[in-house]
Amino acid sequence: MSPGQESHSSTEQLPASEQILQSLSELARSFQEMADRCLLVLHLEVRVHCFHYLIPLAKQGNYAIVANVESMDYDPLVVRLNKDISAIEEAMSASLQQHKFQYIFEGLGHLISCILINGAHYFKRISESGIKKMCRNIFILQQNLTNITMSREADLDFARPQFHDLESVFDSSVLQVNIFEA
Repeated sequence: MSPGQESHSSTEQLPASEQILQSLSELARSFQEMADRCLLVLHLEVRVHCFHYLIPLAKQGNYAIVANVESMDYDPLVVRLNKDISAIEEAMSASLQQHKFQYIFEGLGHLISCILINGAHYFKRISESGIKKMCRNIFILQQNLTNITMSREADLDFARPQFHDLESVFDSSVLQVNIFEA
């Protein structure tokens, strides 16, 4: 008799109520595993959005700008990322328990900080106005995450000084960014 037949025959020997209980237990375990996988996918989805918007920000963003009205605006990619994160938060807050909701967003500040700091080596040139613009981008991301998690996203406090430190390196209005390669 094969192993599959043995378990089937042992199930047949159980009373009907125990068979139903065993089937329901297996279904509950299966649904719990599926729910855990869905939660993991949501956790990863938020992070993929961060990479999707912030890597092009570093690679294609113009931070060698002269102080003007444009330099005062937030980067459009940061605005879109904030909208995406807020939309995800709105959908999840209504349907998830608090600890599951926190799981989705925990560590996001650290990830964003790492992406921005490590992405700085892609900048070909950066001006003082460009540094200020990046600091404003970090601040608006931090505000949004703080509103979502209801706790200060201190990891983003680490990113801002990294860009402020570039201001002390200026000899001219535009810095060639090769200090990150050292």
